[in-house]
Amino acid sequence: MERRLLSKQQYLDILEQMPAHVFIFSEQGVYLDIFGGVDNNIDSDFKQYIGKNINDIFPQDLAQLFLGYISQTLDANATQVVKYHFSPEHLKVLPTFIFGQVELWIEGIIKPYVMEDGQRVVIWTARNVTEKHSLEEKLRQLSETDVLTQVFNRRAFMDRLFSCIERFEHTEQNTSFLMMDIDYFKRINDSLGHQLGDVVIKHVTEVITRELRESDIIGRIGGEEFGIILPNTNISDAEDIAERLRYQIQNTPCFVDDRNISVTVSIGVSKLASGEDECKYVLTRSDRAMYYSKNSGRNCVTVYCEALCQELFS
Repeated sequence: MERRLLSKQQYLDILEQMPAHVFIFSEQGVYLDIFGGVDNNIDSDFKQYIGKNINDIFPQDLAQLFLGYISQTLDANATQVVKYHFSPEHLKVLPTFIFGQVELWIEGIIKPYVMEDGQRVVIWTARNVTEKHSLEEKLRQLSETDVLTQVFNRRAFMDRLFSCIERFEHTEQNTSFLMMDIDYFKRINDSLGHQLGDVVIKHVTEVITRELRESDIIGRIGGEEFGIILPNTNISDAEDIAERLRYQIQNTPCFVDDRNISVTVSIGVSKLASGEDECKYVLTRSDRAMYYSKNSGRNCVTVYCEALCQELFS
């Protein structure tokens, strides 16, 4: 039975109905042809870009990123899958990218191909995954967030601390660490009940969060215990920050059932040190300094030093 072939125009019509955009790029980053995109929720077919180079259209950072993808695909002679996004800053300078979205996330499947004349090109399929990315981010945040306080939970916080340790090994940038515990919390729980004890924990979290810098990282690492990473902070400045937190918590009213509950914290201060590739070292130092604060009457700050903590744990 003779196979019925489609006409060239029918093939082109079918390509135009592709759900995602399909771009054909030359090795130099020139748009050779563009098809599809009917389900991408993007108000452009981008055909005005045909014949133009990526460098003529995109900001430098994006242009270099995309040209890098093309080179990597052709050099490896293998399909690669990439994910990239257009930030609000990018969208401001790209007139055809006005979609009413804060940012746009794209999944690209980039396949190498050699034309009949020997020209190397890539076939770049671009799918709008903004909605999927947003959902994944929400799920990630939920998995990393302590339900009560809305700061990092222990697992997520420890991941960030380990990343700081890895970065410190390369940069040795001053990084300090605070361990903080609410004083007499068992007494608060026993007298007020666990539900109102939760109100106290949330109150302390809110006070801490207001005082911290944008770069600082806070996590709830135990029932009434918090860890705080202070990037680009030497031990002296970390002590000042800890003392400010202690003061603000002591002097910020905490109302529980119309009662003003006195809340204080004990804080231990330490810093990252060279040659330590595990979280346990800085955690142990900060924890020991914090317990020295508790042993010294609570509601105070202690900076870790070997002699001080030998006195406590001898």
